[in-house]
Amino acid sequence: MTTDEQALSQIVAKLEEAWNAGDSAAFASYFTDDATFIHIFGRQLDGRTAIQAIHRQIFDTIYKGSRNHFTLQRIRFLRPDVAMVFVHAHLKFNDCGQPRKILARPTLVVVKENGRWQAAAFQNTWISEPPAAIKAPGG
Repeated sequence: MTTDEQALSQIVAKLEEAWNAGDSAAFASYFTDDATFIHIFGRQLDGRTAIQAIHRQIFDTIYKGSRNHFTLQRIRFLRPDVAMVFVHAHLKFNDCGQPRKILARPTLVVVKENGRWQAAAFQNTWISEPPAAIKAPGG
């Protein structure tokens, strides 16, 4: 694994760590000032401040005490200073006293500026069963 791949893997690990600590400031610190974040329900957040604010809100409410496990799936370098990072997320939380889980596939576009990697974009997609009419052959 290259030094850059290790740094990108570390970002994924640190995002998981920040989530599980309920630390919105630490979570947002891995994003550029002008990052775009599209959360699991499709809402777009623009900028680190907005990313931190919404995570503070969800860490204090619906996802309070939740546990998220991020697994790095793949890193694809688009240029030496730009990479796509594909992740699998497994979130466990309680909803009105009932245990719930969400499986998702976050995709990050990460840029290297001044020797530091940060996420410039984050798209989170909920994994759900597609309707039978649009299921691809073989899966």
